[in-house]
Amino acid sequence: MNLAREFWKRIETIHAVTYFAPESRQAAKDVGLRGFWLGYFGFRAAPLGAVTAGVVEASFYNFAPSMVARSRS
Repeated sequence: MNLAREFWKRIETIHAVTYFAPESRQAAKDVGLRGFWLGYFGFRAAPLGAVTAGVVEASFYNFAPSMVARSRS
């Protein structure tokens, strides 16, 4: 098994808790983020600070830009 795959296997559980746990989803709802993706992108982009939508879309290059754009509303 390659090093990248091994790293992913070990760290994915932390990622899953961070974004997919009921408590995380409730926290997003509590601050007014509607729907899973708005919370997901909001939480992941928050460390970037106040940046433009283009920066967020570029940061999440592995998602379709239209999907990221829909999460802004």
